[in-house]
Order: sequence, then C-alpha cells, then structure tokens
Amino acid sequence: MKSIVFILLLIPTVGRAQEESQPSQIESIQVQGHKENKTYQESAESISVLKSNEVDAPVQKESLQVINASPNVTVNKNDDSFSIRGINNTGVTGFQKDNLSSVLIDNVFQTDLAIKAGSFELWDTDQLELYRGPQSTTQGVNSLAGSILLFHNKPTADNEVMGRLGYGSYNRLNLSLLGNTAWLEGALKGRISYNHDQDDGFIKNLATNNSKWGKKSKKALTLDLVYDLNATDFLRWNSKLFQNETGGNYVQSSNPFDYEVDEDVDSDSKTTNQQTSLTYSKQINESWRNEAVVAFSLAHNDETSDADGTRNPTAGVRTEEHQDRFVSFENLLKYQSGSVKNVLGFHAHDYYLNDRAHFNILYPVSAGVYTPVDSTQETEKYRTVFALFDSYLWKFTSTQSLNLGLRYEYVKNKYGATVTAKRTQNLGGGVNAAIDNYLNSVSGSYEDTNDNSILLPKAAYTVTNGAHSYSGSYSEGYRTGGLSINRKRAKVDSYDPEKTSNYELSYKWSESFGTLSSNVFYTDWKDQQVQIQLSNDIFDTQVVNAASSEVYGAEVELQMQPVSRHQFTVGAGYVKTRFKDFVSGSKDYSGNEFPFAPNWTGKIHYLYHVNSEWTATSTVRYLGTSYGNAENTLDSPEQFYWDASVQYAMNAWNMGIDFYVRNLLNSQYVIYDRTSSIGGQTVNYKQVNSPQELGVTLSWYL
Repeated sequence: MKSIVFILLLIPTVGRAQEESQPSQIESIQVQGHKENKTYQESAESISVLKSNEVDAPVQKESLQVINASPNVTVNKNDDSFSIRGINNTGVTGFQKDNLSSVLIDNVFQTDLAIKAGSFELWDTDQLELYRGPQSTTQGVNSLAGSILLFHNKPTADNEVMGRLGYGSYNRLNLSLLGNTAWLEGALKGRISYNHDQDDGFIKNLATNNSKWGKKSKKALTLDLVYDLNATDFLRWNSKLFQNETGGNYVQSSNPFDYEVDEDVDSDSKTTNQQTSLTYSKQINESWRNEAVVAFSLAHNDETSDADGTRNPTAGVRTEEHQDRFVSFENLLKYQSGSVKNVLGFHAHDYYLNDRAHFNILYPVSAGVYTPVDSTQETEKYRTVFALFDSYLWKFTSTQSLNLGLRYEYVKNKYGATVTAKRTQNLGGGVNAAIDNYLNSVSGSYEDTNDNSILLPKAAYTVTNGAHSYSGSYSEGYRTGGLSINRKRAKVDSYDPEKTSNYELSYKWSESFGTLSSNVFYTDWKDQQVQIQLSNDIFDTQVVNAASSEVYGAEVELQMQPVSRHQFTVGAGYVKTRFKDFVSGSKDYSGNEFPFAPNWTGKIHYLYHVNSEWTATSTVRYLGTSYGNAENTLDSPEQFYWDASVQYAMNAWNMGIDFYVRNLLNSQYVIYDRTSSIGGQTVNYKQVNSPQELGVTLSWYL
C-alpha cells in the first residue's frame, strides 16, 4: 500500500513537469552483454539496464542490494542469495553448488566464493544488466533463471584522477580512488581503481560484549590495461583482487529490533579472491570479428561461528574452510551485415570446489541427554564443461526478423566426500558401543563420476513498426546433473539435468524521451532437482529429480526523461510459482510456492537536477509477501524501502558532496525466521533488514 501511495504522489508531479517543458533527449539504451551484438530493440528477452549514476552512487550499498526489487528480482536473507522470476539462485529446496543464475563481471563468470569475497564491486561502474529468463543457449550452465552482468569503465586515452571519501552511520567509512592514463602515444591505456568500505554493523553479541558482531570490511583493487594493436584490434588484460571480512547477519533477542545475539563464540568470515582475464579482439574484415577471452579465478574462505547458537560452550566452535578455482576459455566468431548477425562460439571451463567443516554434533543419548561428537565433513567437486553454440539473427524484411540459436554442452562431474565422526566422552561400555557403531556407519569416503550432454535451442520472431517492437520467443534452460552423497546409507546417487521450457511475449517502445519494455512469460519445469530428507537423521539426505513446477508472470519497466531536468525509471513485476508434483516422504509440496518468491516487486528511481549545482535522487523499493521455505510455513513480510540523497556540485573546485539516507522511514522487518533444536535447546535465528543509515560523501576529480 505504501508503494502505491508514493506512486500516486509522484505521477502528478511528473505530469506537471511535462507540461512545463518539451521532452528532451534521453540516452539510448545500449546492451553490452549480448554475445550476438543484438540491440535492445532486437532483443526478445526481458532486460533491465541500470546506468552508472544509479548503480555507483553513495546512497547504494556495496552489494547485490542494488538490484533488489527490480521487476521480478529480489535479494534474499541479507545478501545470502537472490531470485529471478521467483527462482532462487541456490535452488528452491537446497544448495547444490550448481546455481540456477549466473553472475558475470567484465565478461568473467563469478563463483559463489568470488561474490562472497566482494567481486560484485560497484565503484567505477559503467552499467549493470539484468537478464530474466533462461540464458542457457549463450551462457550455458548456471543460467536457467537468468543472468546478472556488471561492466566497469574501460581504460581511455584521457588523464583522469577521481576519489571519494565517505562517513556514515555505524562508523561506516568509504575510500575510493581511481586513475586513468595512456602511454605509447595513446596505444597503451591503463586504469587502476581501489575501494575500501567498512562499518561496525548494528548487531551486538551480549555474551562476548562485542558491539561490532555484525561488522563488514571490504577491499577491492583492479588493474585494467588495453593495448591497441591497430585501429580495430586490441588486447585487454584485467586483474582484480578482493578481500572481504564479515561478522554475523542474524539476531536472537526476543525483540529482534534490539539487534542482539547471545553466543559465546563470535562469528567471523574472511574471504579472498584473485581473478584475471585476457581478451583478444581482432577485426578480420568489415563483416567478421573474432573475440577470445581466457580467465582464471581463485578464492578462499575461512569461517568461525558458534556451533550451538547459545552463550554456553556446549558444542564449542564451528570452523569451515572453502576454496575454489575456475579456469575458462571462450571464443566468439562474429559476423554482421545489413540483414544478418551471427555468432559462433566455443566455451570450455574447469571448476574445482572444496568444502571442509569441523564441529561438534550433539548426539542424543537418551531423553534430554546429549553428548558431543567431533565431526569433520569434507567434499570435493570437479566440473569440466565443453560447449559449442550458435546464434543467428536474420532481418528478412525491413520490419521482421528471426533469431535462432542452439547450444551443445557436455558436462563431466566428479564428486567426493569424506566424513569422520568420533565420540569425545566415555559414557560406559554399552552406550559407547551403540554410538560408535552408528558413527562408523556414517563415516568414510565416497567418490563417483558422471557425465551428461544436452542440446539447448531458442527461437524468437520480432516485428518492428517504427518505435514499437513485438516479439515472441521460446527458449530452454537447464542445470547440469550431478552426484549426491547419502552419508547415512553410505551410497552415491546420480541425478539428471533439470530442464525448463520458457515461452515469452515481449513489447518494447523507444522514443527520444523514453523507453518502455514489457514481457509476459510461462515456464514449464521438468525433472526438477530437489534435496529431500529421507528420515529424521541429519545425514539421510540426497538430491533427486523429484518434482515438476510452473512459473508464470510479467514485467514492465518505463524509463523517461520528460523534461531536461527530470529522469525516472518505474518498474513492476508479478510472478506466480507452484510445485505441480513434489512429494518427499510423508510431505506433499504440490501446490506450494517457491521460497523467496514474492508475487509482486516494484521499484521507482527518480532523479531531479534542480540546477547546475543541486541534484536530488530518490529510490523506492517494494517487495510483496513470500515464503521462507518450500513447506510454506515460514513467512517473509511485505517490505517497503525508501532511499534518498542530495548532491551539491562545487564545480569551481571539481568537487561534489552527497548527503544520503538509506531506509528513510526506518522500516523494520523480520525477513527470515528459523528455529533450530540443538542438543535439546531451542535456538531462534532471525534475520532483519538494516535500520536507517545517514551519511555524507565527498567526491573529487581532476
């Protein structure tokens, strides 16, 4: 309701402004993520393009929150995951380490650990593109729900120095720097950027008297070099280093907005990532161009937390170590003429992930009596992928075009797991033997391999009539099959790829003063991978192809600059998710909605240049109610956020100052509520949204 009231207040204001002046020229939308070099008007997909002044702004958080509430896009559980069209990127029933959405930054795929290290860096952003619906034909594995593409500014031939220094609530400190220059008569261009962002957080640990329990500290360093071989060909080397340290992100107090936990061990997570890529682009002739990208990423994470979630050292400390490696190569041979655009691509990557956790399990001995069991669980995952794909766009009349695509992808998986568990207390001969026999049955090493291949087609037909564009499309999305370890039953099971068929209608309108994009879609999901619990034993789980589902809805987004000093973007999305057939043990999920899939989302971004010195911006986000689990027993409330900023430009000194407010109305929501029974103790974990934050930022440029 609050969002509707705000829209009603905003629309008359825009209307009056439009009467006062003639429409002005809006910057045309250019998409960079299309490997086929399609324009925005030629694209049947649902795409949102966020420009740098909306993404890289002091009022924005340095995280995925920048995309929250874009039409049918939500960020869940304090940045733990995100959903596109109601499909959570980590899976709808469990985390299988093969995500349903891809994140690419400067054309390099980002692993979960890379994002955890802070690779989604917004400083010096060019633009951000959100692709909704399957992108599997061009992006391959991990793109069933959609893709998020972030592009940073490339080196130029200009000499440029910029900086930003900010301070805000909870001792938030921000320092950003960048420099750009050229050598060798402009043939070699370099750009270096650095960003450091930290704050104390707003959650206190009562047991350790730590007022910075929810702390955050992120550092990012990027070096980007472009060497022009001639007027058309170039080499680009991009290297990035990230370091991110965070505390906890939940509360336990009876009043969640006291922002307190009560644990004898503080939460701490440290993640580092280094990644580099080399791009070679060559213009063969006026119609043909070849682009090749090789990339490498290495990430490491260490975590410490309280194993039982209480102020008592019942289970002690839980430690985790995670590391991954990602190596990829992609070659794109592109052809473009007056009526044809075609890209023939080859892709290969090798992915390795190691997860290791050490903690005490509180094993039930009798009613109300538990004993700690020292447990170590380690898993290793290897994935090798080879793919060949083609996308062909043919404009066969002046108003009609056809886009056909096909991808063949081969995936080989290797999965291994090792579990060790040992009793730490002497409980007597008979009890010791019973516990040891059980621990021996679940301990051991498991390993297996499997492979699968798939063909992924797409087709789109577009009719253009002046400023209007109408499209109908069909595409398929998938997530690769794999291996699942059931530790209780000491066996390895294979599961097949899951696949979606996506049907979509699109309408786009484009004029000099505005654009409108709208899509209606239906997705049929077959052989859905779900994680099921076969008994009450925590080790008795496995991933199976056990469900079918459907997803349908629509998005609409309007961007306008009705007069020279006003610019706004209004977007809304509706999605309905439903398990059509999903039974696990005695539980029947059929008819339930997906977790983290609000039916309604909406966002308004408004910018007003008061004069040459003053600029005001306002961003409103709305998320409808949703469920926090597949059982639909956990609720996430309707949420409404309003961020605002005012900028004063000191043009004579090449400086500017921003005053911002995040969560202007100080809205308070429990966005996730989970209760666990650990060693006979009931522990409640609640996640809440960030309270109101105020800040000021000084920017300068030379």
